[in-house]
Amino acid sequence: MRLEIPVLRHESEVLILGGGAAGTMAALACAEAGVRSIQATKGRATSGTTTVARGGFAAAMGKDDSPELHLKDVLKYGGQLIDPDLARVWITDIIAVVRDLESWGAEFIRGADGELDLKMFPTHSRARACHHHDTTGNMITKVLSKRLRGDARIEKHSMTAVVDLLKRDGRVVGAWGVDYGRGALALYHAQETILATGGGSGLFYVNDNPPQVTGDGYVLGFRAGVPLVGIEMIDFQAMCCSPKELFGFAPHPTGFINAGAVFRNEEGEEFLKRYFPGRAEKSTRSEVILAMAKEIHDGRAGSTGGIFMDATKVPFEAIQKEIPHVYRTCLHRGIDIRKTPLEVAPGSHTWLGGLKIDIDGQTPVAGLFAAGETAGGIHGGNRIGGSALSASLVFGRRAGRKAAALVKEARGSAAAAGEEAIPEAEREWLAALLSRKSGPLQADVRMNCRMLAHQKLGPIREERGLNEALAEYERIEREDVPQMRLDPSAQSSQRVLGNELESATSVKNLALLGRLLATAALNRRESRGAHFRLDHPESDDAHWNATTRLQLGEGGEIEFYADPVKAPASAVAGS
Repeated sequence: MRLEIPVLRHESEVLILGGGAAGTMAALACAEAGVRSIQATKGRATSGTTTVARGGFAAAMGKDDSPELHLKDVLKYGGQLIDPDLARVWITDIIAVVRDLESWGAEFIRGADGELDLKMFPTHSRARACHHHDTTGNMITKVLSKRLRGDARIEKHSMTAVVDLLKRDGRVVGAWGVDYGRGALALYHAQETILATGGGSGLFYVNDNPPQVTGDGYVLGFRAGVPLVGIEMIDFQAMCCSPKELFGFAPHPTGFINAGAVFRNEEGEEFLKRYFPGRAEKSTRSEVILAMAKEIHDGRAGSTGGIFMDATKVPFEAIQKEIPHVYRTCLHRGIDIRKTPLEVAPGSHTWLGGLKIDIDGQTPVAGLFAAGETAGGIHGGNRIGGSALSASLVFGRRAGRKAAALVKEARGSAAAAGEEAIPEAEREWLAALLSRKSGPLQADVRMNCRMLAHQKLGPIREERGLNEALAEYERIEREDVPQMRLDPSAQSSQRVLGNELESATSVKNLALLGRLLATAALNRRESRGAHFRLDHPESDDAHWNATTRLQLGEGGEIEFYADPVKAPASAVAGS
């Protein structure tokens, strides 16, 4: 069966996949270098998970601070699996990025003396979080979006779901996907391609990411031959499971902690004092989440399965200073956090691993870069607060600048656009998906993938559950994905059809992503940072002071390796 849908062909020097902070910084860097780029996004740029960065991001901007001190904190509390070369350029470059953002209109809060009002985040030795109260991500999104809209050198393709990359002679030369806004297939040719599609939180039933964030970049890069490093490490955050008016809402626990809130179990105990005497709520992000998960696992959860984040004793002035937007959001939904503790449970917030890159975002596969949450090695086993957005801004820019430089070097000798086409097997799969009247609904297969991760791949894991997850994801790929069908409502309008197609193409990625996550988690037989094994509850430095690496084998199998962690150099190099 041949798919009779028009194919739109596009040529560009750089193709950027993703509409968040990393992708937009990459596009702006290309434009500044005089290089043509196309930014293709599932939604509309600027979008992605940038908006969920509430409380601020870290940069050594204070008079008593330095990149050396920032790097020391990152390496000390980052789960010991960080690539120090990546961390070094990140904490150095972010200072210049903050200054540029302000010159573009970013309104970071400043004190009466005109100096930046820098927040103190847990595990940081200095106050260094640049912020706009608890709406930092929204503010940054508006700044980047305005600058992006005003730059005609960047071609914007929204409502486009890229299905796979195209390679020629071992080099990535573009990609193809579904332009579900126009009801067509899209075929891209580019000299350099940058994956900045965000993380994989959409694999989990409970998450705070936009629904389009489904780990596409991980899967695209892996299938193209790029190793995935540290993919088992996930930053779980507290998300509301009660009251029902707030289900799934991410209430910015760091802001609550800074304001003075405490965590209680069903018995009313401030249990973090038992786990971490002296530090309690000031412990690392992963420590707090794992303690929460253990309390839930041991039967000390509330009626809807969570523990309680209690701000009822916090002065109103502190709430107004640290979490004003969260307070108003809850109040708008009928909940006053000054009177009602929020029942929260772990949900997927950011992923700490990703595609292997160098300091400029280049992957080992020619023609392919990764940036933002799609890239690995930056955050190790435990991202400390205020790190995700800053790393995305830095490595998005670095990837864009390097890709643009390579394009300019190759001008005059660059290979012409080839005759790459959408693989026939993929066209047949899409055609069957559009015409099939029986089989599992794509939405049901998607939900199965998400619930499976929620139940088996959360903060607390063990061998039996991981094996069960692995077997079920393999079955989904083998049986369900080839036989999926769209909801009958897809025929009602182009918009509904587009949404169904976007979701169905994501299901293929979610099933493989689940298998990759289960494989890495199963093989790391210890507990470290954000990864906890009930059957291996201790860290094992003798065997596992190493980063997991997954590689696509010649026969299509997943190959597992463990690479020793790099020793950090003492000095902080400039960029």
